[in-house]
Amino acid sequence: MSAHWIETYKSLITISTEGFKFSALINGGAAVALLSYLGNIAGKSTATMDMRVPMFAFLSGLALCGMSMCFAYLTQLTLLNEERIGADPQAKGNHQWFLRIAMVLFVANLVAFAIGAWTAVERFR
Repeated sequence: MSAHWIETYKSLITISTEGFKFSALINGGAAVALLSYLGNIAGKSTATMDMRVPMFAFLSGLALCGMSMCFAYLTQLTLLNEERIGADPQAKGNHQWFLRIAMVLFVANLVAFAIGAWTAVERFR
């Protein structure tokens, strides 16, 4: 393998790691901000809005991010094992299933954040 290939692979891992951090930050931060807002409103004896749907979406986004990270780990573990066993055509490519699942879960967590954010904005009107 060329040095360029190895560096590109390392940069992809770094980008993935930062993506997971970003996703956890936006979903977790939104959930904490929503709880803080509701706590502040409830302390003033003012009627609070029903924010269960946005909170559910943000927490679902966090769970989906965690599941996506698990499948990303399984992708890397499978790649490592594929490399260990060599060029056996029967074993190569098994990591693709884990990778696809990880990608779908990651997109789903971003969708969950978007749904939570949109729903919260609509409830604030």
